[in-house]
Amino acid sequence: MTHPQAPVFTRGGGPARHPPAPARAENAPMHAAGPPAITLYDWAPSPFCIKVRAILDYKRLAYRRVSVLGRPILEVRRRGGVGKLPALEIEGRFVTDSTDIALALDARAPLPPLLPTSPRERALCLALEDWCDEALYFTGLHYQWIDPEGAALLPRAFGRSLFGQVALAFYRRLIRQQLRGQGTGRKPAAQIAGDLARQADAIEGLLRDGPFLMGTQPWLCDFALLGQMRYWTHPPATARVLQARPAIGAWLERMKALRTEPPQARAA
Repeated sequence: MTHPQAPVFTRGGGPARHPPAPARAENAPMHAAGPPAITLYDWAPSPFCIKVRAILDYKRLAYRRVSVLGRPILEVRRRGGVGKLPALEIEGRFVTDSTDIALALDARAPLPPLLPTSPRERALCLALEDWCDEALYFTGLHYQWIDPEGAALLPRAFGRSLFGQVALAFYRRLIRQQLRGQGTGRKPAAQIAGDLARQADAIEGLLRDGPFLMGTQPWLCDFALLGQMRYWTHPPATARVLQARPAIGAWLERMKALRTEPPQARAA
């Protein structure tokens, strides 16, 4: 899934390091030489762009990143039809929506796979992915844009220029409309706080007994969760919730290790 994206203010920080993820097989390169056959139209703070970048890195696929600030967003709207991010051009095919992008990449470069082979586990993986992309996303959006602690960070991200102030006002109206239409924006603050705690406890419970959401191997649902948890590290309220749940912190380090483990550890 993908939703229209808005900028967020990014802070540093992270949990303690854990051992690297299990070894896995490699894809053959898409081209032996020449420029990458994949172009990612990207907005760096977007949880859905984080999700797709992590998948590309996990599969060790070379790609070119194009920031959508400025004219490229017009290209995305023209070719994708809806102006949604991320958008991916893969060997001439233009794909939007992070789920559709993930499935297109899995079809083109099947190692390591993003979906289990068992029908039941595949269905569970897709259901978890949808939960991350929908329920968790709107919780993070509220705490970045509506909650006073998160909203206080935004003016610094947009700057003091007239353009920055106009853009901030535009996105504030857009986000409020999205949240109200989805339902979170019609709830009182205490009820949203209860949603946040319940969601975080559910994630912590899923990760407590295994290295990844569904066992010993990361699947598509893990990458969907990664995008949302990285987004949750920015607003102070959601960051505090994550810091109080060690299984989530350990899992974030394991997901990070998928990108940083040395080549010999990745050989099949």
